[in-house]
Amino acid sequence: MTDNIRNIFEQNIRLLKGLNQAVFCFRKQQYDRALSFLANRIELIKYVIEAIITDREYFNLVSTDTVMEMLSGILNAQKTRDYILLSDLLELQLVSFLCGVQELIISKEEIVFDEEKYLENIELLQERGDGFSGISLESINPALLLEKGYRVEFTSCGLMTLAAENNDSQFYFHTNSQVYTEAGILAEHWYQKEAKRFIIYGLGMGYHIAELKELALEQNIEVYEADLNVIKLACAFSNIREILNCDHVRIIYDPDYKALKQRIDNLVSTDSVHIHYPSFQNIRSIEGRELLERFIPWSKSIESC
Repeated sequence: MTDNIRNIFEQNIRLLKGLNQAVFCFRKQQYDRALSFLANRIELIKYVIEAIITDREYFNLVSTDTVMEMLSGILNAQKTRDYILLSDLLELQLVSFLCGVQELIISKEEIVFDEEKYLENIELLQERGDGFSGISLESINPALLLEKGYRVEFTSCGLMTLAAENNDSQFYFHTNSQVYTEAGILAEHWYQKEAKRFIIYGLGMGYHIAELKELALEQNIEVYEADLNVIKLACAFSNIREILNCDHVRIIYDPDYKALKQRIDNLVSTDSVHIHYPSFQNIRSIEGRELLERFIPWSKSIESC
């Protein structure tokens, strides 16, 4: 992969996150926030579009005239303050176009496991996380994990999602489409201004935690995870460093659920407990499921459907 293509791919991940945030705020009529998100991405939009046009032979998606017409429509809708149309154009045209770019790059390029990045993340995790003393994390065997039912896949926005198997069923931890949109919706649902500490079960690839920390700027976040394979895969295939570098977020490896049980047994009124449901599906222990079921009382009714 050339440096130009890699840069487009990585910048598009950032750009898609910001555009989806803007669309989400437009839909809620939070126009000041939406326009702020959009304004902060204007230069990035210009850069990405120019880079794609420059490398038009590689992409061969649509003509330059079509791209410029799309951008002109967006600018006109913003100028006339037609925010319904603007959000439609962002979501249905620009986001769709950029996802097409990402999918094309994924189809053409071999994006391999970055062992150096993985080892750096592991070192930071062991330094800043809890429960990792004496645990070997240095090696990861993709073939062995695949045999155990784990797999990582690219999503249409360029980030990775994770799938696993448990109880003879397969399930995803995150959407195959707009990862940060899904994570942001979940984080906003969980967030409580009056809470002083968020207790989360389920790391997944960390996207929902990254979004929650953007809301809980001064509140502590404890993330409990019992599956070491999930932790390894997050270190290998997601930008978990943005979580690990945050002073008020702790990742706790808790394979026997003792640390989580102790925390749950000593909850205070300012604690806020939340369960990442795909991570709950991944629990292999009866004791672990029973410990967390009371925080998702609808789980039994869903599993009986």
